[in-house]
Amino acid sequence: MQSIKNQPTEKEIYIWNITGSMANALLSVVALMLVTRMLNKEDTDIFSIAWSISQLMVTIGTFQIRVYQATDVKQTFQFKQYCVFRFLTVVAMLISSAVYIRMCGYVDYKAQIVMIVCAYRAVDSIADVYEGWFQQKERLDLAGKALTYRIVFSSIVFGVILVNTHNLLYACWSLVIIYVICFFAFDVSYQKRVAALKSSGNLGKNVKWIVALFREGLPLFVNAFIIMSIMNTPKMVIDTAIQDGRIEQGAQTVFNILFMPASVLSLAYIVFRPLITQMAIVWGDKKYREFIKILGRILLCLFGMAIVLIIGSAILGIPVLSVIYGMNLDKYKSQLLLIIVGGCCYTFAAVLDNALVVIRKQYLLIVSYIVSWIYIKVVAEPFVNKWKLFGASMGYTTAMLIFLVVTAMIFVICFYMETHKERGKKSEKIQ
Repeated sequence: MQSIKNQPTEKEIYIWNITGSMANALLSVVALMLVTRMLNKEDTDIFSIAWSISQLMVTIGTFQIRVYQATDVKQTFQFKQYCVFRFLTVVAMLISSAVYIRMCGYVDYKAQIVMIVCAYRAVDSIADVYEGWFQQKERLDLAGKALTYRIVFSSIVFGVILVNTHNLLYACWSLVIIYVICFFAFDVSYQKRVAALKSSGNLGKNVKWIVALFREGLPLFVNAFIIMSIMNTPKMVIDTAIQDGRIEQGAQTVFNILFMPASVLSLAYIVFRPLITQMAIVWGDKKYREFIKILGRILLCLFGMAIVLIIGSAILGIPVLSVIYGMNLDKYKSQLLLIIVGGCCYTFAAVLDNALVVIRKQYLLIVSYIVSWIYIKVVAEPFVNKWKLFGASMGYTTAMLIFLVVTAMIFVICFYMETHKERGKKSEKIQ
């Protein structure tokens, strides 16, 4: 424990950051794998939809303040203020979860599972504000360690409870309990033990800072909530169809399993994210060609990876997923490939999203999100009713394609206008 006080090398920070990100991505894979192998189709469907709803609700819990907090090097807001604000957003998250459960008509056992999984996400949201503080203080290694340990321990306990009890309720409660224990054992402990992480700031005499923080996070929160709503819409339509008897039990689990590889390219993009800083530097220096070259390299590399991913999924995707989850998925190859294409479209859109942030036009992204959200809300139900899981896959992928196209159009227009304006200024100087 003493070693955490020592300043880490850049290599250690990079390794622990990647490890934490990978562990976070693998948690859903491991959890669903354990549930599908230990429980019946009804329980796996309930867990699948609970996990999806919790991913939507956690956008309220974090309010997408992490990026702002991590880059708040001038400490516009104090750590205690971030903590209080996060407590308020987590309370809002839990209330919203309860309301959402009631709106969906869930009762008794299913309602309990969804609420408990949302509670586990709430604990994760509280830990996230500490890890944002570690990142701000250039100790991203500690954030990675805390996240990795929390996920490893909770996965082990979750698996042990499932194997020994075959009770989903107990297993979900174990996630909450272990997350609380790990939060104090790692996040709180690191913050108290490392001198650079101790905060001497106070909350201030008024609460105007709450409004200010709300204003800073609102655009990012809205975008994150909408994109998660887009991704969840096919799942919610499937859930309703199962309850109405139009689709058989187990369909929700199958769709969530097929959805797992959709984020593979997004994980690969983590490696390229340091180049975003370079893009910001060359944009600030008005080196527009260099900006486009960096952006082009990122997109080209990701495109090559996407081709490999799609070919690999066509050959090995279904056999590998069938072995991991202990289910015969042979008839779902088309759905898997559709979903992976949709995930690739989302990653390309995310790159352009980041490029728009660099040129400070991110507020226009709301257009992409709203257009895609309206589209999926219109087509999801008729698609699922007509083609079932293939329709759900088609709805998701076409929504992501629309999201990519609209985002690309916004980027091209904004880039042209900004560079054209700069050339106009140079012409005026010459005259």
